[in-house]
Amino acid sequence: MTKNQIHEWHERLEDNRKQYIRAHWNSREWLFRLAHPDGEEWMPMQPTADTWLKLHDLLFRKYQRKKLPLKHIKTVESAMEKLGIPVPTHGGPETAEEEEY
Repeated sequence: MTKNQIHEWHERLEDNRKQYIRAHWNSREWLFRLAHPDGEEWMPMQPTADTWLKLHDLLFRKYQRKKLPLKHIKTVESAMEKLGIPVPTHGGPETAEEEEY
């Protein structure tokens, strides 16, 4: 597994155009970029609480399919806690282990 992780998803805008968002983990922090299909390059963006939640959901779904280690989700959750964004609970294996003991 490489230290650099890039995860992308798209959203629909009000005018029904797509907007692409890329989250890049560079072993210290998450960097976000934004692109439009008619644009030429990725532009830096300031993530909102909704962007952090979408990244968390994307990573959790990859974790469920065993495509991503849990530590990447923990880095997002840590960043969300520092920003005061409530972290969603999915009831995954990490919470099941806590409930058994």
